[in-house]
Amino acid sequence: MLNQYIWGLYKKSEGSKVIDVFHEGLYDRFSDEYIDMIHNLYGFYCANPEYVDVVRNDLRELKQNIRYNSSYEQTEKEIDLYIDGEDINKCFESFYDEVFQLNEQSTFQAFINSMEYSTTLLSIYYPGLFIPYYFMCNYNVITKIAEAFDIDLPEIPPKANHKARMWHYVELCKSLNAFRKENNLSLSELCAFLYDFAPQYIGGKKSYIVDDLPEPRSAFFIGGGGKNEDSVAEEDADSITRWQCNPDTRVGDMIVMYLRTPISAISSIWRARSVGFIDPFFWYYRCTYIGNPVKVKRIPIDKIKKDRVLKKMPIVKKNMQGINGVELKPSDYNYIVEKTKADVLKLENSFEVDSEEFPNEKAVEDKLIKPLIKKLGYEESEYKQQLYIEIGNHNYALIPDFVLSPATSKGHYSGYAIIEAKRSITSEKQMEETKTQARSYAKILGAKYSSIASQEGIWVTSSRDDYTKDVFSASWEELKNEDTLFELRKRIGNE
Repeated sequence: MLNQYIWGLYKKSEGSKVIDVFHEGLYDRFSDEYIDMIHNLYGFYCANPEYVDVVRNDLRELKQNIRYNSSYEQTEKEIDLYIDGEDINKCFESFYDEVFQLNEQSTFQAFINSMEYSTTLLSIYYPGLFIPYYFMCNYNVITKIAEAFDIDLPEIPPKANHKARMWHYVELCKSLNAFRKENNLSLSELCAFLYDFAPQYIGGKKSYIVDDLPEPRSAFFIGGGGKNEDSVAEEDADSITRWQCNPDTRVGDMIVMYLRTPISAISSIWRARSVGFIDPFFWYYRCTYIGNPVKVKRIPIDKIKKDRVLKKMPIVKKNMQGINGVELKPSDYNYIVEKTKADVLKLENSFEVDSEEFPNEKAVEDKLIKPLIKKLGYEESEYKQQLYIEIGNHNYALIPDFVLSPATSKGHYSGYAIIEAKRSITSEKQMEETKTQARSYAKILGAKYSSIASQEGIWVTSSRDDYTKDVFSASWEELKNEDTLFELRKRIGNE
């Protein structure tokens, strides 16, 4: 919820001017002052200066084209009475009547290509119903704002449903107006909250752009246009830009840029500066902010297709089609780094066993399982050893050896995965007995995966078939291979 005391302090200080400019710009006369203010506010939370300039240019065009109507003469109190009888869906359809004659994809593309322009105009023509949208390229920011202030955002539609993605704006307006009324905000106060107060509260660009990058866990391909600014972006070592990528991308991950025709080559390697996220108003839907580009010795497509290692990659067999967000095996990524002689980090995903002496189960836990859990991305606070699960009338308990991502509350226990430890498993009978034991823990916890680990190796089963068939198994020696550990991390890692 919005803290009324802090909000009151904001309104008495720098916020009063922002509120006044929003009121005058949207409900009196659209002005250069309004455009300059939006440009400055947007620059605080958008990491790409080019997008900030696009918004300013769109609003300047709106100022030239706008035709005023009688709604400008209304006070905000009168507007609140006026909107009660209006249907936001009908107003949206009326405004986009001509555009709706196109197919759904073309309609959606026309909408997002002029979103700042059109949503500002909608807010002027239908005050109180629509809210100007200045989060283009930054749906992650409005998501963070919603989390910080308990705003109930509408569910994001699937990528293929372009009509629903366009109408998501209308549903977003409904949610934000509900928040406005719950907190007794005027229309101009809501805009000041969204584009000044809340971004300052969460930290602006610093809320999602990371400077001190952690070690990379994964690597992904992205594709850029060989004829346009994409090939220029890699020239600027300080460049930060949003790109279509995998929503599973984590901060610090390695991003390999493949430039299309006419270059058609691997050209640079970047770092993920933000986590991946979904933006329903971005045509390509899946986003990550990337930066720190390092130009490399290019590998053209003809050499990629002939290379003994690279030609085996599935994306090469698809002629590099659909490349954005394709995850690279650690061995393939490291091979690209070696081949291009790039001065960038490699993926260190192998697991080395410290000792070959395991006299008891505790030695397996301390020398194998705990180091492995750390390698899988879990801090000590993110797993529980010997979780005590009460059953029935407190006279019986189950105690799984390790629970990954546990959650406990009174009478309820859950976890993402369990690992049951044994010193040694040397027979099929032992394996089945241990699987049965582990399955009972996993089912009670609602775990996605059930795992068994002994000095011989690790075995993972899934809830999909009631923890019956192994979906992964490897010896500790095999886990020294970077790709094998990568596959295990895809199952039970802290992703």
